[in-house]
Amino acid sequence: MRVPRRTLAIGAAVLAAAGLLVAAVVFLVRQQAEATVYAGLIVSVAGFLAAMLLGRDWLVRAAHGRQARYGLNALLAAGALLGILILINVIVFQNPKSWDLTEDRQYSLAPETIASLQALDADVHLIGFYSQERADSRESLRPLLQQYQEESGGRVSVEFIDPREQPFLAQEYGVTRDASLVVALGAASEVTSFASEQEITGAIVRLANPGSRAVYFVTGHGERDPRGSDELGFDQLRQALEAKNYVVQDLSLLITPQVPEDALAVIIAGATAPLATAEVEALATYLDDGGGLVVLADPLPGTAEDPLATFLASRWGLDLRRDLIVDLSSSMPLAAIAASYADHPVTEKLQSLATYFPTSRSLGVAPSAEGTTRTELILTGSNSWGETELEGMSPETTIEFNDGADTPGPLVVGATAEDLARAARLVVVGDSDFGANADFYGLGNGDLLVNSIDWAAGQDALISLTAKPTTERYVTPPSRQVLALVFIVGVVAIPGLFMILGLTTWWGRRSKA
Repeated sequence: MRVPRRTLAIGAAVLAAAGLLVAAVVFLVRQQAEATVYAGLIVSVAGFLAAMLLGRDWLVRAAHGRQARYGLNALLAAGALLGILILINVIVFQNPKSWDLTEDRQYSLAPETIASLQALDADVHLIGFYSQERADSRESLRPLLQQYQEESGGRVSVEFIDPREQPFLAQEYGVTRDASLVVALGAASEVTSFASEQEITGAIVRLANPGSRAVYFVTGHGERDPRGSDELGFDQLRQALEAKNYVVQDLSLLITPQVPEDALAVIIAGATAPLATAEVEALATYLDDGGGLVVLADPLPGTAEDPLATFLASRWGLDLRRDLIVDLSSSMPLAAIAASYADHPVTEKLQSLATYFPTSRSLGVAPSAEGTTRTELILTGSNSWGETELEGMSPETTIEFNDGADTPGPLVVGATAEDLARAARLVVVGDSDFGANADFYGLGNGDLLVNSIDWAAGQDALISLTAKPTTERYVTPPSRQVLALVFIVGVVAIPGLFMILGLTTWWGRRSKA
C-alpha cells in the first residue's frame, strides 16, 4: 500500500515538532545542553527538511495563493513586533530603573543612606559570598544591593562569588562563613555581620571615614588568648573583629593601670584569677569617661574576694552570682540554652538563632535607676536552676535542685547596663566558653559576642536610619448577601446573558440559511 506524499510530509512535520519540544523541555529542566537536546534538534531539523521535500508541490501552490500573501504579511508584522520588543528589552536592560510604588516607601533606601552614597568620592564594591546552597538568600538580597547601585550614580558595584569555588579570595577578605557580605572601599574592606541596610550603610560610612577602632583584651589573669588557635582560644573572635576593621590589642592593667585613650571597648574574657583593686579602679575611670566594657565571667569555685564582681554589683547593679546553671532543657544539662532574648540592639540581629553557654553562671540584675538603664539580655527557660553547691563537684556528682539554696529559673545569663549621662556601656555574660574557637560558630554564639562588642564600642549607632512607618490597612469581608449577589451576577447572570445572545445569533443565522 502506497502512502501519499502529503501524509508523509505531515508525519515528518509532526516528528520535527516533537523533536523540538523534547529538546526545549530537557534544556529547561536540566539547564544544560546535553546529548538528548542535540538529538532532539537533529530530529527536528531533519523532520522539517523532509516535510519540505515531500510537500514541495503543495508549498509551491500555496506560495502563489492569497493565503501565502496574508501569511507573509502576518509574518513580517510579527517579526517587526518581535524586533521592537527586543530593542526595548535591550534598552531597559542597559538602563535599569525601578520604582517603589508602595505607600510607605518600604523598598526605598533611607535618606541618610542616599546622602552617604552621594557623598562618596571613591568606588565601593559590594561582594556577596554565597554558595549554591544559599541561593535563596542571595536572590532576596539582590534587590537591596541594586538600590545601592542605582542611588550611587555608578559608585557602587555588586558581585556575587561562591566561597567554595574561590576559597582563597574569601580568606583574603576575612570571610569565615557562608552568606557573608563584604563592603570594600579601596584597599580597605569590612565583613558585615548581617546584610541589612543598617549594616551596609554603616560599613560604607566607616570605610569612607577611617579612624582608630581599637579594642583591648585584658591579660594577666588567665584570660582567653585572642590569638590562641586551640579550642579554648579566641582566635576566631579576633578574626571576626579584624574583618570589621577593629584593631585587636592586649592590655595589661598590672603594668599600665590606665586604659588607652583610643580604646573603644575593653574585653575581660574568662579571667581565672581576680583583678586587683587598682585594675578595677582603672576600668571604673575608663567607664566614667564614656568607655565600653565586656565581661565574660565563668563560674569560679571558692569564696575569694573579687573586686571586679563587687564593682559591677555596687556601681552597675549587675551581680555575678556564685552558682552554676543547670538547664534540663538542654541535651547537656550544664550547657545552658537561651530561651528568650530582650528587645535590645545586641540581640535584635540574631534572627531567632539560639545560643548556648557551657558551664555558665547566672546574674542578678537590679531595676533600672535614674540615668542608668539595665537589661536582662539573655534568659534560660523555667526548667533550669542555679546550683550553689560547687565545692567537691565532680562528673560523678548527682545534681538536683535544692529549694531554698538554689536559684530557680528562668535565669539571666547575660545583661547590659548603660549610663546615659556618661555614654558608658557594659555587657556582662556569665560564661566565656561560648565565644571560644570550639563554640564560636555554634548557632548564634559568635554573632552574640560580636554584637556585644559592637554595642559596647558604640559602633551600633554610627548611623541612624530613618524608620519607615507602616500603614496598617484592614479588609472587611463582605456580608452573605453581597457574596450571594456577586455569585448571581458573576456566575449566573452574565454567562447566561452571553449564552442567550449566542443562541439567538445562531438561530437567526440558521433561519436565514
